[in-house]
Amino acid sequence: MRASRTPFAAALAVGVALAVASACGGDSKGAHTGSGGTGTASAGTIGTGGQGAASGSGGAQAGSTGTAGTVGGSGGPGGNPASAGGAGSAGSDGSAGRSGLGGAGGGGAGGAASGTSGAASGGGGGAGASGASSEPRSCLASGPGLTTCGTNGNESCCNSPLVAGGPFSRTYQNTGSGATGKADPATVSPFRLDKYEITVGRFRQYVKYLSSGGSPPAAGSGKHTHLNGGKGLADSGNSGAFEPGWDAAWNSNIASGAGAAAQWNTQLRCNKYGTWTDDPGANELLPLTCLNWWESHAFCIWDGGFLPSEAEWRFAAAGGDEQRMYPWGSMNPGSDSQYSIYDCCYPDKQCKATGGAECSGFINAAPVGFATLGAGRYGQLDLVGSVFEWLVDRYASYVSPCVDCAYFGGSSANRVLPGGGFRTTLTPYLQSSNRSAVSYAETFRGDFAVGARCGRAP
Repeated sequence: MRASRTPFAAALAVGVALAVASACGGDSKGAHTGSGGTGTASAGTIGTGGQGAASGSGGAQAGSTGTAGTVGGSGGPGGNPASAGGAGSAGSDGSAGRSGLGGAGGGGAGGAASGTSGAASGGGGGAGASGASSEPRSCLASGPGLTTCGTNGNESCCNSPLVAGGPFSRTYQNTGSGATGKADPATVSPFRLDKYEITVGRFRQYVKYLSSGGSPPAAGSGKHTHLNGGKGLADSGNSGAFEPGWDAAWNSNIASGAGAAAQWNTQLRCNKYGTWTDDPGANELLPLTCLNWWESHAFCIWDGGFLPSEAEWRFAAAGGDEQRMYPWGSMNPGSDSQYSIYDCCYPDKQCKATGGAECSGFINAAPVGFATLGAGRYGQLDLVGSVFEWLVDRYASYVSPCVDCAYFGGSSANRVLPGGGFRTTLTPYLQSSNRSAVSYAETFRGDFAVGARCGRAP
């Protein structure tokens, strides 16, 4: 489920109007700019089936080759944090490019391209909403762990259902008879939260990007730019401050360029619970483990999203104001892996039990979404069990009230990491309200089952 691409219709109308004045395009060169971009566009070749590249602050990709005749090519996705979408390439009757996929700073605009002189300018497309209208970059290709999710194995692993938002209590107890002891109120605006945790297959696309010359996120990217006029989440640890976004000092934690693939291969196999493999294989649909906080944050930024806040994650896990015991309700998850992947019960129901043997290894990790009865109110799977999920907040006592807030200030070096993993026991870790043992250093890769899922603009 994705937000509709309303800017496309406006962009198309402008492109067609421009095309009336031009019956053909030669091999002339013209500059392309997108109204949503922040960088100066580079020259592109205009002509039948021509291709134009546009660059933004993060380096947008080239627009795809145009189809000769009536329709130009689609604009390319933008870079990080916010950049121009690639201009649509001109056919003999050029039309507008689609809105670009920007980073967290906002989507790039689609550019219209047409004219016998080769001159072309953007402004035909409306700005994208933080890239929310396009498929995330990690699922642009097809294959295991990318387009093979769901019960029929044909769903995008980047499906990101809308979480309606609203008020709820971050602190409460629920043993199956309704919520009690409600405290620490918070209000969350609507947002999208990925249905599935980051798979091995999806993260492999990021490693390919970094290994082939891609860069870590741009400074300040990764904010919830749909909130507070683009400033992002309010900082509950520093009154009047807002979400800082990516810090360039963290770039050294994101391996890129020559030798990066070998480094990723080493650090993502942190122990016997590491699901990563050097080459694509049978693990592509498993949740990626051994992720530290910086890597999770950087991936979600590259993928057109952000790390969720603790309030957002807890709202989704609690079913909002339903304040559920577990994301799916109050049914005990049992040992057959229908509701949650926990306690080493997958795949053969030989649960670890308190004081029992450890899990055998990543064999006890199920494919994302395997526990189909465990869907939360808004459609997300594996919110508890499977892997712990990094959040953007530093760990601190709740500050109330909270309206689209996260804790960024203060002296705590630890980040919030809730949700439990495939080795975790049932109580209390799998309960939606649990806040014990959820504080870990940013360097932590886990002695078992640490991963993430991404949030996105509504």
